[in-house]
Amino acid sequence: MAKTLKLVKFIFLALVSLILVLMVALWIYFYSWKKDAINNLPNNSLVIKTEKGEVEYTLTGNSDKYMLLVHGTPGSVHVEEGNSFVENGFTVLSISRPGYYKTPLSSGETPKEQAALYKALLDELKIDSIYVNGISGGGPSSIQFALDYPERTAGLILRAAVSEKYIEENYKGPLSSFFDTEFGTWLAIKIALVQVDDRMKKGINTYIKRSMFPRELSNDGLVNDLNQFSILENFPLEKIKVPTIILHGEKDEDVPLSFAHNASKRLPNATLFEMKGKTHYVFFGSYVHTINDEIIRFLKSL
Repeated sequence: MAKTLKLVKFIFLALVSLILVLMVALWIYFYSWKKDAINNLPNNSLVIKTEKGEVEYTLTGNSDKYMLLVHGTPGSVHVEEGNSFVENGFTVLSISRPGYYKTPLSSGETPKEQAALYKALLDELKIDSIYVNGISGGGPSSIQFALDYPERTAGLILRAAVSEKYIEENYKGPLSSFFDTEFGTWLAIKIALVQVDDRMKKGINTYIKRSMFPRELSNDGLVNDLNQFSILENFPLEKIKVPTIILHGEKDEDVPLSFAHNASKRLPNATLFEMKGKTHYVFFGSYVHTINDEIIRFLKSL
């Protein structure tokens, strides 16, 4: 019996030691990965001061048809790829929403304040009207813009968008606290990526490098977004008359498909493109080409 207990103790200690060595190795790799992400963050953005505050943006293309890309939660000016829209005759305006990267949270906490910031940016850039393309957590401010500035909204695009009150499930405990850290978040994402194909893996890797690290560049925006989503009032969607296309994955477990169904029923001029079998992360995979083609087809039909 004593020999058996000794063997069990030896195996247990060996496993603990192995786990510790593995975690140290992973942390060292993460530190290098994070340093690389920071050093290779694109530096092509500009910061402009508007009457509503400072905002970070990029402007790409030379067309007189403009599209505003409103990123999700988290995000930044660097994550919204607008090349396909530029190639199809649009000038793309990308932004960092308040609390993300170089746009201070003081520039607008609520969806209404953020919509006012977008309008102030258009004023500074002498842009009369724009197609508003909001994804996920960028949904509320995109909807608010269409409500408050219909004369400046050429069309509305909602991609897996938050369009009503949304409360994120918050699990408590030591393990949850660990995964709330930068290293824990990175590790959880890496574990999840084991299940996806190479194209989606590359897309998500680029996204997290340009939207989540270092944490101090996105944390204000992330915390504010989750707070704002939890107290969202019911949007008067019936008042939005501009043409709208709603794109949402059937198996989206992050933003419920019911949001898209409800919005499509209440918006007077809406088209719903429900993506069968697709999740919230469909926008990172090869299917994104189909999505963008559908958006362009919709806009050209207007």
